[in-house]
Amino acid sequence: MQLGRHQRFLDLWPLIAQSENCPLPEKIDDLVDAADELANLISPTLAEFVLADTQSQLDAPVLDAKRVADNRLLAKFSLAQQRHWAKILTESEIDVVFLKGFANGHSFYPDPILRQQGDLDLLVRSRDLSRIINLLAPFGFEFRSSPLNRWGAISDASFMPFVTQDGSCELDIHVHPDCYPAYCSLTTERLFAESQLVDAGGVSVRVPSPEHVLLLCVTNTAKDKFDVFSVRKVIDAMVLIRATENLNWQKIIDLAVEGNFLLPTRIFFSLLVSLGFPQTLIPGKLLRPLPRWREKSFRTVVHRFQRLFPGDPYLLPILWREWALCAEPAVALYNMRLRGRGILKPGTGVPDGAPVSAIQW
Repeated sequence: MQLGRHQRFLDLWPLIAQSENCPLPEKIDDLVDAADELANLISPTLAEFVLADTQSQLDAPVLDAKRVADNRLLAKFSLAQQRHWAKILTESEIDVVFLKGFANGHSFYPDPILRQQGDLDLLVRSRDLSRIINLLAPFGFEFRSSPLNRWGAISDASFMPFVTQDGSCELDIHVHPDCYPAYCSLTTERLFAESQLVDAGGVSVRVPSPEHVLLLCVTNTAKDKFDVFSVRKVIDAMVLIRATENLNWQKIIDLAVEGNFLLPTRIFFSLLVSLGFPQTLIPGKLLRPLPRWREKSFRTVVHRFQRLFPGDPYLLPILWREWALCAEPAVALYNMRLRGRGILKPGTGVPDGAPVSAIQW
């Protein structure tokens, strides 16, 4: 991913969010440049998918065919590795719910290759954490070590990646579905109770319900401060909403209220609509106008999405964005205390007694 960029790209989001009602840009070269940058952000394979309707209207390719083919080949290898370990985990006596890209790719995308990026995320109960580690350690899995930063490891939901010695597969083990305040309502037990089975290459694996997936898109995006690392979550939400009939929107709203993250939930769905997603697919309760002091930060977020994140945001605007858009006041204060604790007593992000790689990553 290229960071520190200052180029302003064509706004592709109307073509992604509602391509059937969006005319093609006048300058195709601008479209090609923007598509190339989008591929840098989300992967060439996923970029090709979200721009498929646009590509069908053009004679020339929007994305380089070799680049997409190479990325698909790498994704196939990664998918095979993750399915292998998912099979071992599923066949054990340990309850596991898979999360994020692996789960989403197998549940509401037409091809799991489209979301095959990064770690294999899985959720276990706290009491089963040591069992998962003891199951996989004999296969050569070790927690990735890294130098401590001044904030320490402040995640209260997951750990450092648990990685095979050859680096062919990384597991991100969660004991909560996401960080505070998500687990105040999206509890581990609730995710297990409402999970559903999907096929992952001949193996039945558990994944969250559509409503829980959508809320995890929200909480992950808020944790990423509505910036560059949240792009895939926004696309996941657009694909899920279109692919899922009879979403229980009242449950989504009730869980957001119960977990004290209704504000970022409203921001998230307002962002989707601002990027071109059909307003008729989102309940009006989630699209109410924002106060002026929040609106300015929100416009900055929309602008950065539309221009594919030119440059890096400065620290102070990011911290202000957390107060204005990402968290209710009590949650923002909690996060500040957590960071302070990380400064005074840095954590490692590795469970006590777990095997740690001798290689510094």
